[in-house]
Amino acid sequence: MTTYKIIVARYNENINWLKDEMNNCIIYNKGVKLNIDNEIMLENKGRESETYLHYIITNYHNLPDVVVFTQGRISDHVHNDVQYLLTIKKDAFLHGKSEARVIHTETRDNKDWQWNRDWNMICGSFEREQYKNNTNISFYDWFITNIDNTYPSPIHIYCNGIFAVKKEKILKRSIDYYKKLILEVNYNINPIEGHFFERSWYHIFN
Repeated sequence: MTTYKIIVARYNENINWLKDEMNNCIIYNKGVKLNIDNEIMLENKGRESETYLHYIITNYHNLPDVVVFTQGRISDHVHNDVQYLLTIKKDAFLHGKSEARVIHTETRDNKDWQWNRDWNMICGSFEREQYKNNTNISFYDWFITNIDNTYPSPIHIYCNGIFAVKKEKILKRSIDYYKKLILEVNYNINPIEGHFFERSWYHIFN
């Protein structure tokens, strides 16, 4: 039988939509305490990326067959709510990880500019975001420094940080790799690198 866990990065979202799968969930809570058995309180920093990495690091030697990662509310992004999580769980079991959005564009003129390699440098509002050590860096440079020294083309995106991955894919990276990655987001409540991870998870587990 396949073992799995649903890792929920919660702030103050209503998680009643998870009630049918609550026994398989770990609720990492950065907001108001819920006082439920499977709740783990975390300091509010690093967005969902810090939560996911925290789970991987603390459970590296005791992972289930499949891990499903989700935000506390997904109805803004996908339909079917908990059924969607079960579907991507099955996809990960069969294929190693769930399907991602494939982005082929690299041009500034394309309507999907927000997925380009230097998207955060194109849009002025992102230049004002909080960067580690207050040093602006393009997504491309950050990726080849922290994720892989070869930038992928096309790039695969897990939009909104909702995905599932098989244990074997996680373990292909060392625990020290994940410990290094968490330092990229655990310095601030809302770091720009949280957006970087949304564009990197597929390739972290590639």
